[in-house]
Amino acid sequence: MLKSPSELKASAEGARIKRRSLPEGFFTRIRSWLLLGFVLLGPAVFVFGWYWNFRRADMPRPGSSPGVPAMPNMEAELRAAQEKLKGDPQDIASLVHLGVLYFEKGKDHYADAINALEDARDLGAMDVRIFYCLGMMYQEVGLPGFAVDEYRRYLRNNPGDKEIRLLAAKLLYQQGRCAEAAGEYERLKYHFPNDKIVEENLGLSLWAAKQYQRATESFQALKAFGPAEAKRASFYLGQLSYDQMLYNAALTHLLAAVPGAPDDAVPAGKVQSALALTYQKIGRYEDARAAWEKTLATTPKDVKAQVALRELNRRHPPKKPKHAKKA
Repeated sequence: MLKSPSELKASAEGARIKRRSLPEGFFTRIRSWLLLGFVLLGPAVFVFGWYWNFRRADMPRPGSSPGVPAMPNMEAELRAAQEKLKGDPQDIASLVHLGVLYFEKGKDHYADAINALEDARDLGAMDVRIFYCLGMMYQEVGLPGFAVDEYRRYLRNNPGDKEIRLLAAKLLYQQGRCAEAAGEYERLKYHFPNDKIVEENLGLSLWAAKQYQRATESFQALKAFGPAEAKRASFYLGQLSYDQMLYNAALTHLLAAVPGAPDDAVPAGKVQSALALTYQKIGRYEDARAAWEKTLATTPKDVKAQVALRELNRRHPPKKPKHAKKA
């Protein structure tokens, strides 16, 4: 599930990263980044975990991951392609073949793969594997803008590839290019109108792009997919109304999102925190206090909730209980 707009990092929205000449030493730096990333961060679990779940069977695949066999005779194929290029450095077919082989060989060979495929494209190659492989590799080495450009080139040749379009949309959202992400999800919805993941992410992208009316329509549509989706939609609608200062409407939606079990569709702490803020806006301070206390009962280390409750108690101290009159 995508992050909510409040969690998005500030970025240059709509600033499309275009392909340009790469500076000298670029690929040497990529090797260094990769080694540092592997030591500090470990494998890129999300990127390749997601990819292995949704990969296309007819596209090249990296072969260095456990359980993925290397291409038969790969070394011989590499030597043959290199020999052809010694005789003709502008042999486009051999450059593409060499780049794909390096990609299939795995992460340690991505710099060589990128070099070969970029050279092939500069010479006029239009093989869709170039766009696909470059997209995967640029994403892996931390260049999501370049990756999106490559995925879009690939999608112009394969517009029905659901998995790559989902991946491109997610990358756009993560970069803060939310209106563009919404456009990708809308294309997906046109082809897959009954996909709840597409509908939910469309609503989130529209919300982040401040297209509130369309986001509302998307979240209302999400409710039809089932009880869990309905609760998440209510939570989103509550926050969406809060953003528009429609606090009574926000309260109605958020109350419908209150979990019925600890593992319900929306974490209880998030719902209670949103409720507390909404209660404060409409002056129901005792209800706000109770909601903050429930938030901390669920997530006791929530610093924001601790500070909010302390500030609420300072500004609006708890009412003293009324004592019954003596007979």
